[in-house]
Amino acid sequence: AVNSINKLISVDKVVAVIGEVCSGATIPSAPIAEQNQVVLISASSTSPEITNLGDYIFRDVPSDTLQGDFAANLIYGRGYTKLAILYPQEDYGVGLSTVLEDRFKAIGGEIVAKEAFERSSTDLRTQITKIKEAKPDSIYFISNSPDSAVAGLKQIRELGVYSILFASEGLKSPDTLEAGDAAQGLTLTSVSSGTTEFAQKYIVEYSEEPGPFSAQGYDAFTALAMAIKNNAKTGTEIKDELYKEEFDGASGYIKFDSNGDVTGNYDVYIIHQGEFVLL
Repeated sequence: AVNSINKLISVDKVVAVIGEVCSGATIPSAPIAEQNQVVLISASSTSPEITNLGDYIFRDVPSDTLQGDFAANLIYGRGYTKLAILYPQEDYGVGLSTVLEDRFKAIGGEIVAKEAFERSSTDLRTQITKIKEAKPDSIYFISNSPDSAVAGLKQIRELGVYSILFASEGLKSPDTLEAGDAAQGLTLTSVSSGTTEFAQKYIVEYSEEPGPFSAQGYDAFTALAMAIKNNAKTGTEIKDELYKEEFDGASGYIKFDSNGDVTGNYDVYIIHQGEFVLL
């Protein structure tokens, strides 16, 4: 990511960049964009750390500070008080798991286990065995790796863990459905997947459902296009325009705060008979 953004700025002379997808790549890229006064806007990086990375750093997806709070209230509100957290050892997983843990404890719940795995690992049996021994009534599974998500779901059931399963938006992907029966009943908290109108246009164009951050990607491009149409040409001018913008996008209402963040609501889905059903 660092090599790529250096090339984009130094060789291609861009004035704005849409990216990166994951927080672990956005965070080291941000200081380079900030130093060169080039706007960097991510449609899917959710680590709380991104909030304070600079004036040229934006995102049109909510911080995990909000998702962690939402998930904690959802789980506790359903009567589950002994939660285990399974998360990847990288910026996204660490950020979301920390907020979820703190919030769940604050509202009266107990974190009985918290186990990390290497991103993209397909053997989570050691972590899952420790979680099983803690006897949680619920598990929140964080992952943005399809391989880890499918493997983890299958191994949870293979090892005889029957706690109620919750997961982050990273698992709201067709890949997750490949876990078959092991994914049945999984409840996910997810950022907006876009308006019905956006989804219909997307299906016509690509013959498939929008991905987890398709709407946010569309809105990131829209935000930059609006700034440029208002005669912003340099990185500084585009940055200043973005802070002024307000519009109803494909993913919802877009207005950047002083940190370049947006607020946002979360949807809740359950996997039922091989499909994501909006609750």
